[in-house]
Amino acid sequence: MKCAITGALSYSGRYLAASLLSKGHDVVNLSRRGVPIAPQPLSAPQARALGTHRVRLDFNDVDAMARSLEGCELLFSTYWVRFADRGQNPHAAAANNCARLWEAAKRAGVQKIVMASHTRTSADSPFPYIAGKATAEAALRACGVNYAIVRPCGIFGDSAQESILMNNAAWVLRRSPLFLLAGDGSHRFQPVHVRDIAALMEELGTSLQTSGEELDACGPDSPTAMELFTKLRDASGGMARIAAAGPLLSTATITALTRPIDWLTGDTLLDADDLDLLCSGLTVANAPDDPRIKARRSLFEWIEAQGRDLGRSYVSSVERYYSN
Repeated sequence: MKCAITGALSYSGRYLAASLLSKGHDVVNLSRRGVPIAPQPLSAPQARALGTHRVRLDFNDVDAMARSLEGCELLFSTYWVRFADRGQNPHAAAANNCARLWEAAKRAGVQKIVMASHTRTSADSPFPYIAGKATAEAALRACGVNYAIVRPCGIFGDSAQESILMNNAAWVLRRSPLFLLAGDGSHRFQPVHVRDIAALMEELGTSLQTSGEELDACGPDSPTAMELFTKLRDASGGMARIAAAGPLLSTATITALTRPIDWLTGDTLLDADDLDLLCSGLTVANAPDDPRIKARRSLFEWIEAQGRDLGRSYVSSVERYYSN
């Protein structure tokens, strides 16, 4: 089978590509990236081939994208945009680009599209990221191609360094005397291991004749913020006192307090609405009793295993995803 993956050398796409290639499938790398963000799990020959024969998508040219997808039976999309030019909504732009990609896939004769979205999306969400994902989903359902949607709310990987959210939180916990949580610290977060989301996407994608599957891609652990960051601090040997800000400090104020870290690293540690989203109840599975969830890798076990490496150095998302 010939499969196309947006970002086959990036995060979840890398694991998906490695699994598909190991089973004899052909993979087209739809990306500007020619070097993987980390070598594993791809072999060196696999990484070189995906980097050499990559296809950079021009979302303004649907016909060109369709030509890039000719012969592909399956499209896996992990595509999204975090940053955009000042004054633009990156999530609306990403949704529009997805709609154009779905149309290109249809013109090329792709038999199925699998999209990585987010838990609990809705078009009327006050969060542009969630609303943008919902808009892209709606376009996918309407495009006339068999489809599946997987819904993560966060991803952690094989190593500390590739797990930016967990690693950079631990970096702060190692260096700051105080780590503030929004609200009362009781909001929950249910991320998934990258190998588990890749396996789910592959399972749904290779069932070409089925359509309409929409499944949570969450792990078995759904800690509160207090539980999660306490676990990260203790496992990494951090020094911070973790405190819930309660009603005294707004999420906007807490986010503003991280700006010196942005100046130091040249990165963006927290987007404007990250903490509001975390406090919204949208970062947990919609169907928590799904037996697939219980069978996946444990976040708590992963933190214990990676603790000594978490937070040793800062990992910039800008450098990783936007400088290549």
